[in-house]
Amino acid sequence: MMLTFLLTGVVFGSLELATVAYTEALGHASSSGWVLALMALGSAISGLAFGAVAVKARPTTQFPIGVAAMAALILPLLFADGLLSLALLMFVAGMATAPTMITGMTLVQRLVPPAQINEGMALTVTALLAGNALGSALTGRAVEWSDAQAGYRIPCAAAVLELVAVLAGTRRLTLGVAATDDTESRRTVEQPR
Repeated sequence: MMLTFLLTGVVFGSLELATVAYTEALGHASSSGWVLALMALGSAISGLAFGAVAVKARPTTQFPIGVAAMAALILPLLFADGLLSLALLMFVAGMATAPTMITGMTLVQRLVPPAQINEGMALTVTALLAGNALGSALTGRAVEWSDAQAGYRIPCAAAVLELVAVLAGTRRLTLGVAATDDTESRRTVEQPR
């Protein structure tokens, strides 16, 4: 889970920097803020919709689907050819973010023993923030060495790597959640009445 949150952080940090660089290259530097806000709006709308719908799938099923959706919705940014297409693609790219983050945090809560939830959340958020810094650094280099649109290669690569990591670890996640659920049910049964 820490690896996936690290890579999610890379996606976020690199998207921000790539968008600032690309809007500046298009001659619309002052538009980067509202383009990024559109991504946040897409995330907020999908997060509210996700919260309003009773999803029956387990988090261990939802999470890989969410990560796959993030990767699929970020990849089209490589083909943005102007400010309008960039804005639209950023809005769409944001739509998988909140549901995936919600499901990921739910999994962390399910996997970490209740007595260590503070440490589990602290490590998860630290991985996310470290990834954000790493994504910004990598994207800065990519933009310097190539061009502004090349910056979008970093979040796309990170999203694909995150998907590979999640798919490789899905069985382990499922077993971990099952073991935690089993331990919790035993504790409930063993508690004196």
